[in-house]
Amino acid sequence: MSEMTTSDAAERLHVSQRQVQRLIRSGELPARRTAGDAWVLDALAVNALSRSRPSQGRPWSSESAWGALWMLSGLDAARIDARTRTRLSSRLKAMDAEALVHACRRRAEVWRCRASESFLDELRTGLVLSGTSAAGQFGLVGETSKVEGYCASAAWTAIRSQFRLVDDARGNATIRVTTQSSVLRGGYTTMPSAVVAVDLAESYEPRERAAGLRALQEMLG
Repeated sequence: MSEMTTSDAAERLHVSQRQVQRLIRSGELPARRTAGDAWVLDALAVNALSRSRPSQGRPWSSESAWGALWMLSGLDAARIDARTRTRLSSRLKAMDAEALVHACRRRAEVWRCRASESFLDELRTGLVLSGTSAAGQFGLVGETSKVEGYCASAAWTAIRSQFRLVDDARGNATIRVTTQSSVLRGGYTTMPSAVVAVDLAESYEPRERAAGLRALQEMLG
């Protein structure tokens, strides 16, 4: 089954249908409207979310999520205060990889799209690459037929228009749009290791997901 109803998704995720609708609006679950104006969801996405969604605990704010991933990458998390760094450090010591993926879900809004293959190379230059586009550091062959990366929320509308991106849950472009534009500064062309790993861990592909979780677990020690 490639698609499921909001009722089926709610049962799979052990949440209400209203919560499923919130996940659709936030971009965490790709979905489309039917001719009868009902939502149908991508089953792969629902199943992937169910595997990485602990039964308890709310995701962190985007600021805390980025701070934790910077710290886990061995970088200076200067954007968060000393008290928050101490709190995050303590939490990271007590977490496993699955819990971290869930905690960091609010770091960005995820858009899964399809782009013309002729645009992919140029699209890559407009993003800070991550996930499958930066997977070589974790022993995976980087995807040349796909692109994955981050852009600032202020740039998203222009990027979507310029490259004629069309919503597609199984498309060849995964764009993560963040309001924390400071994480994209500093001349990065590829995201730090913990960010790449957490993006891989959210992949619908089992091999990529396993590689991301394994890398995060090693970082968590």
